[in-house]
Amino acid sequence: MKSFGRMCSTLSRKPLWIFDRRRGIMRVGVDYYPEHWDESRWETDARLMREAGISVVRLAEFSWCKLEPEEGRYDFSWLDRALEVLHREGIQAVLGTPTATPPAWLHQRYDIYPRDARRYPLGFGTRLQRCLNHPVMRRYSRLITEAMVSHYAHHPAVIGWQTDNEFEANLCYCDVCADLFRQWLQRKYGSLQALNRAWGTIFWSQEYTNWSQIPLPWVARCGQSHNPSLWLDYRRFASESTVSFQREQVEIIRRLAPHHFVTHNFMGLHDSLDYFALAQDLDFVAWDNYPSGNWKEAGHAELAHDVMRGIKQKNFWVMEEQSGIPGWEYIGRRPAPGQIRAWAWQAVAHGADAVVFFRWRSCLYGTEQYWHGILNHDGIPRRRYREVARFGEEMNRLSAELDGTTLHHQVAILNSYEQNWALQIQPQVNGLSWWEQVRRFYYSFRRLGAGVDIVPIDADLSQYRVIVLPSWYILTERDAQRLSEYVRQGGTLIVNPRTGVKDERNVCRTEPLPSLLREVAGVEIDDYDPLGTDENRIRLHSGEEFAVSVWADALILQGAEEVAVYTRSIFAGETAIACHRFGGGTVYTLGTYGEPALYDTLLGRVLDEAGVETMPGVPEGVDACWREKEGARYLFLVNLSGEERSVPVPEGVTTLLGASPHGGMVNLSPYEVGIYRTGS
Repeated sequence: MKSFGRMCSTLSRKPLWIFDRRRGIMRVGVDYYPEHWDESRWETDARLMREAGISVVRLAEFSWCKLEPEEGRYDFSWLDRALEVLHREGIQAVLGTPTATPPAWLHQRYDIYPRDARRYPLGFGTRLQRCLNHPVMRRYSRLITEAMVSHYAHHPAVIGWQTDNEFEANLCYCDVCADLFRQWLQRKYGSLQALNRAWGTIFWSQEYTNWSQIPLPWVARCGQSHNPSLWLDYRRFASESTVSFQREQVEIIRRLAPHHFVTHNFMGLHDSLDYFALAQDLDFVAWDNYPSGNWKEAGHAELAHDVMRGIKQKNFWVMEEQSGIPGWEYIGRRPAPGQIRAWAWQAVAHGADAVVFFRWRSCLYGTEQYWHGILNHDGIPRRRYREVARFGEEMNRLSAELDGTTLHHQVAILNSYEQNWALQIQPQVNGLSWWEQVRRFYYSFRRLGAGVDIVPIDADLSQYRVIVLPSWYILTERDAQRLSEYVRQGGTLIVNPRTGVKDERNVCRTEPLPSLLREVAGVEIDDYDPLGTDENRIRLHSGEEFAVSVWADALILQGAEEVAVYTRSIFAGETAIACHRFGGGTVYTLGTYGEPALYDTLLGRVLDEAGVETMPGVPEGVDACWREKEGARYLFLVNLSGEERSVPVPEGVTTLLGASPHGGMVNLSPYEVGIYRTGS
């Protein structure tokens, strides 16, 4: 293998930019696949990128077969030449480890295919066709990663690495995973007697007398209705397997290229693995943002942006930003004029320090022929190119002003992938899923003009005036103590139904619900009714009535005050919502789930009581966010409605982008953006 110095002797050895982990650097980028195109096109592509304000590309994450065309023979020459072309135009590169697409020669020699829940091999022909626990996959992953990083550790254009591509939990049912899962259980429980006690395997005569008897939760006589304790441990194991696979790559990069950053392209609300654990080894989170998706009208990306920012509680990158029509076999709608730019600015408003568009040019072949890029198949710069170039010019012009700005909020929703898994294992009723619960509160807070962080329970809770606790189904002593102390010190906690139901083994608790939070909440749940899609109604003490559904807890007051009662069905006249003063703070216990108007009414009062700063009057369809640094605050207004909107703005702001305000209001055209500075 030739050295980088001999291959690229004409390049400057000085990198264009040294990654600083302490501050954000604003960037515009694109995902580029030079291996898909004749080399004669590369210089044109690089020039057009530069002219569009693009300064960074992601490369090579799906190119294992070209980087290692046969076992042990590495060929980086084509990538060296592509980097040389890009570097001459001042464009930097993030390289992807190519392990999401093992080459055909590897599969021909070794059976590394994952197995589905029927233990059927998921074979070659798409991507991700590998078990991340298989020792052969692990070995070849380390080899290709070490070869790539060794070759590019000192390349002047390379600034960082993306591990693999869009990791999921390794939910594989192969023999390797079965053996490793049993070893994992041995380390956790120590003995079969302890495991049998923890899982309650006496049920259905499932007590184990040998570790080899323990199944994965594969398809059995009653489908996959396995012991919930086994299921949860398997989900933990599958998540840890992916984290461990990534860690091997990260350790290689840290050892050989400690000056490069390491990230991964997460997937927003994807929840098969623990994103908090996956992110621990990374410098920052990046994620893939497709607001319109393949099969639906344009949706809301703001929630996913805030979830991604909360993973490491810091700014993030968008590593794949929608730049055209998406789709595989079926394709979605073309974004409206201005919508691509609006989505990009929305990402920045919510904490993105870089927006990397997917992809540069629509591919001529393969599964993603119709996942359109900035350029169409003909490669001619057209409308989408001009729209991206407009965003690039604006972003680069404002970069010095916005570098280092972050978001700070007084409201948080707690997030837990383990709670999420437990509710996936036992959904109980329609409407109780984790993200459905989060959405109810998130969008109500946003309608009320409050920004929201979505953070783990081990975050610094003291920075928040109000915290929402979705169904904290698995409640540990440690979590209960943290939440109780938060309230004792003056915080406001909102507790949802199905909190405190299980312990960490996924076994039902014997304490009256909400179990370990009963004292701080000042209530006890006397009975409950899984409503599902059926409807009940509640009446607040202030007189308003609202429809409720999904779940109904009948609350017994034990120090708390009644806020609302049920007006129908078997719990008519009983407490539905309660409020308890505890220490210096307050706990609201919600026994049910309501229509949006209920949350807007109740949460509006909660925000007022807690003294949370809000920005009222923002019309529907406008996303309003504040970024700030060193005494200056920046208001981002993004009109995603497709119609003109009038938005209130503070007096005395300086207009950095978009229409200037008049009389405390600014008029935003469809998909238009405004950025305004207050302070120094």
